[in-house]
Amino acid sequence: MDNTVEQANQGYMVDWLKVRVEVDHNPEELNSAIRFDAIKTSNGYGEPMKSYKEMWITEPSYSNKLKVKSTKDGTLLIDGNLGKWLTGHNITGNSDVIALVYKTVMKLAEISEHITPTQQQLDAIQKGYFKIHVIDVNKAILFENKDKALKYLERLKLHASYARFDKVVKPNGIYFGYDSQRKTFKYYHKGIEVDINKKYQHKTDELQALANRMIRCELRLKWRELNDNNLLNGFNWTPEIVKQLIDDAHSRLRMPKQINFPEDLPSKYIRFITCFKAGSLEGYTTSTIDRMRRDLIRLYGIDLRDLSF
Repeated sequence: MDNTVEQANQGYMVDWLKVRVEVDHNPEELNSAIRFDAIKTSNGYGEPMKSYKEMWITEPSYSNKLKVKSTKDGTLLIDGNLGKWLTGHNITGNSDVIALVYKTVMKLAEISEHITPTQQQLDAIQKGYFKIHVIDVNKAILFENKDKALKYLERLKLHASYARFDKVVKPNGIYFGYDSQRKTFKYYHKGIEVDINKKYQHKTDELQALANRMIRCELRLKWRELNDNNLLNGFNWTPEIVKQLIDDAHSRLRMPKQINFPEDLPSKYIRFITCFKAGSLEGYTTSTIDRMRRDLIRLYGIDLRDLSF
């Protein structure tokens, strides 16, 4: 197994970044937002090519495009999936925020005559002197095979909940805090996402096989959340912070206990289910029926609409 896949088994990475860096550049060339596209070739991804086409405001997370723009205060705004832009894929990645930003600035300087960081500015970036506006951190939850990964995702869709956040279910995942101005938490199957958007990924068969076994657990932190938690500066971030944040978010997910049915189920619920299946709930009040339904889903992951048990 190569080093890339070994890194994935550690599970943690930074997916999307919107950062502001102090870098010398030509604002007249950049103020309409130059887009740097990683161009796919027969041998993988070639040198990024720049385009002066106007970009949409937000891009899907599977994009391999990078938005670079000069701001009014003279700084450079970089917005995109830095790891994917550098390597051609984000099935595996890097949890070192400072290293990602530094490598990206160095690559931009290499391919664009309009971006010319000084050594002092590069040294400052390596020390974490840049601002973060948005960041996605995630970890891979790996299963034995694709089928088990998809079953876990389906269980999340049916039974998972999260404190103070409503759940939004999509075909390939679920979101908590979908419209939040502070943070969004989501789970999705990486293999399906890669397959649907394969033109944006440069992958090997081994990486695809890894993605098929992977449920991606991802946390997006926006400016308000970063500001309140003293995480706006690059030097506040380490791989350990990335791990801590995503592990903490995942630990707050609410899931019912997995049980052996019916032997692990309390007798009152067995009686209720038996009556429900027989269509004879006359002995139960409406409020009791509603409470029993909620308890079965919340505590044991049993949905009475699924009569396959």
